[in-house]
Amino acid sequence: MSQKAIIIGAGPAGLTAAYELLKRTDIVPIILEKSSEIGGISRTTNYKGNRMDMGPHRFFSKSDRVMDWWLKMMPLEECSNKETTISYQNKSREITTKEPAAKDSDKVMLVIQRLTRIYFLRKFFAYPIQLSIDTLKTLGLIRTIKIMISFLWIRLFPRKPEKSLEDFIINKFGKQLYLLFFKDYTEKVWGIAPKYGGG
Repeated sequence: MSQKAIIIGAGPAGLTAAYELLKRTDIVPIILEKSSEIGGISRTTNYKGNRMDMGPHRFFSKSDRVMDWWLKMMPLEECSNKETTISYQNKSREITTKEPAAKDSDKVMLVIQRLTRIYFLRKFFAYPIQLSIDTLKTLGLIRTIKIMISFLWIRLFPRKPEKSLEDFIINKFGKQLYLLFFKDYTEKVWGIAPKYGGG
């Protein structure tokens, strides 16, 4: 009797796991997806000829192996052997596509120049939020001092163990930035309080 693996979600991670199981093992993957679409929040929907992203999400990985894997599945939109520079998390990388671009325009990786910002306190902040000089300047002196004290405090006394998303974010940014930016946003987007989200 063959073994089965239950994979929850048909996003990039779920689809990759199922493909690798099929390719490398005798385990039969079964993907459970709540919606009628695949791709998770990384998908681009084509509606009446218009491409729409499901939120301001970008697909990237810090791992060259992961990026190379996906470029084999979905080559860049441009022609093959053309170098493209992609930037993410203050890093950049040259990508050369060896595979020819797919004939089907929906089966290619799009490279789009865009800037994502959030409007908060009547000012624009880079998103994802970064603990940078520009962010602190925009917040003002009093808030900046509170944020710095909160950040230093959590460096000295981190929450251990991290049992929730709230613990993870506070350990990374401090409680003040968590309360300013992350708490309400996370509750609105995911419909669950960060203190209940698994870490």
